[in-house]
Formats: sequence, structure tokens, C-alpha cells
Amino acid sequence: MSSAVTGAFRAGVLLVLAGLAACEAPLRLDGVEATRSEPIKRYDTLQGAASNGEQLVMVSSAGAALVSTDGGESWRRDELPGAPSLIDIAACPGGEVFALDSGRQVWSLLGDGRWESEALPTPESTLSIHCAPGGRLWVTAGFATLLQRPVAGGEWVEDSLGDDLQFTRIKFVDPDHGFAVGEFGTVVRSSDGGASWDYLPPIPNDFYPMAADFLDRETGWVGGLDGVVWQTTDGGQHWVRQETGSATPIYRIEATDAGVVAVGGAGKYYEYADGRWVKPGNAPEVLAYFRAVELLGNQRILLAGAGGAMALLDRSAADRSGAGS
Repeated sequence: MSSAVTGAFRAGVLLVLAGLAACEAPLRLDGVEATRSEPIKRYDTLQGAASNGEQLVMVSSAGAALVSTDGGESWRRDELPGAPSLIDIAACPGGEVFALDSGRQVWSLLGDGRWESEALPTPESTLSIHCAPGGRLWVTAGFATLLQRPVAGGEWVEDSLGDDLQFTRIKFVDPDHGFAVGEFGTVVRSSDGGASWDYLPPIPNDFYPMAADFLDRETGWVGGLDGVVWQTTDGGQHWVRQETGSATPIYRIEATDAGVVAVGGAGKYYEYADGRWVKPGNAPEVLAYFRAVELLGNQRILLAGAGGAMALLDRSAADRSGAGS
């Protein structure tokens, strides 16, 4: 990575947005070769990010994975065979990293840095991937389909609940207890590691959860197109509407012991603090949407999205006193 880019990271923020704001700018070629040599491209749509403690990985719909071994200070670009459109990524408690593409394939990051693919045994459109604490890898798909196999490898098991809906997200908070959410406000819960699922009362207004995460058996959040977040504090039995202060869509929510954050359209970045959603004072002002977020402990956060836009922010110095706007 060039020294200028690395320096921008160390300053706290890297925003690669020229492709979004320079449609009528004069054509210049003097920086083309330097741009080509940089790992993150302006045509990257960065769809997800995950960390296993040693590697921080982002996936692009342009068929590449971006890998950092120094917390985001520098990156390696892995061009995957066939340039698959990567849509999600998950890191497992044991350190394994898996990416999902829109062509129903799961990609495994091997110890030597190579990526290996396997086809999923389903005709349904795949939407998300999750690595559960119990050592199982999960994929959500259309027609209320959930697929799973052991993280260590083995046959995929496909289970459809039989409804004409898409499960958009799944999260296990421990080896036994997990939630899946989908179209029409659908919420299902398992208490036996995914062997069976029970329907819970739906999220109001046929809500379509584009983003979701659960912190524990009782507490979770979902977000969608209207910028609204719904929270449950009783394991999905009831949901309370929360305003973020912005109507831009929410594409990703991440809930960990280090915090709860939401990102989305028009550079949306909000944190949940003291019972409300607030926009940190150091939130980047960009037009590009963010679809990837990864909390790097209590100190830093990685945001990434369209046009190769990325920000690596210092959370410890952020002002969270103001309301979101």
C-alpha cells in the first residue's frame, strides 16, 4: 500500500470517494498506475467485514477479499477465481473465516492465504452467513431456508420452514440459542442449537429486517429501509420502535460487548448509547453508503461500503452526547 494511503489510515480515516463525486472532472491519467497498485479500488462495493483477532477481512462484490494483519493499517487484495460477487463474511471463534457469494458458494480462507470454494446444495438465493459459537456454520436463504454444517467441514444440511419468505439474518448468542429474522417481520428462535425453530410474534408493520444482531438471549435489534430500529429486550416476544434521527436505510447492525452500532445509506453511522441512537462527533460526512462494520474492541471501528469508501475511526475520542441527525 502506498505511503499516502497508509498515512491516511494512521490519521484515522480513509475515504476513497473520487468515483462518486467527480463525474464531470477533467480526465487525468497521471495517477492511474498508482491507483491500480492500491489494494482497494474505486469500483469495490465492500459488503461485509469480520475479524478473527489476527486477520481483519472485508469482501467486495467485485470478486475480491481485502485482508489486513495489522488492524487495518495496510491491506492485501485477494482476487478470487471467477470474480464471484461476495455478499457477506463471518469469522468463527476458532479463527476460521468464511465468505458467501451471490452464486450460492461459500469461500474458506485457508492457512496459506488461498481461498477455497464449495457449492451450496440449494436453488434458493443466499443472503447471509454466520459462524455460531457451537461450531456450526449457517447460511440464510429464500423460501425460509437455513443451511448448516460443521465449521470443521462436512455435508450441508438444508432445512426449509416452508414459508415463501427470505431469512435475511441469523445469529446464535451461544451454542444452543439462536434467532433468525426475515421478510414480513418474521422472527424464529431455537433453543437446541438449530435442531428446531419456533415462530415468535412478528416485528410490527411487516417489517423487512435488512440488518439484525442479538447481544444475548433477551436483547436484539433489527433495522431496515426507513432508518428505524426495532429493539427487543425479552427474547423477541415484543419489539419497541427506536428512531435514529435519519430516514436513510440501515444495512448492518453489530452488537458486541464493545458497543452496538448501525451503518447504512449516505454514510450513516450511529451508536446506541444511554438508551438512544446517537451520531458520534467523528462520524465521516460522505455520500456513499456503508454496508460493512466491524468493532475493533473499545478503541476503533472499521466502516466500509460503496465506491471503495472506508473509514477507520478512533471510538475512544468520539463525542456521543448529541442526538442523531
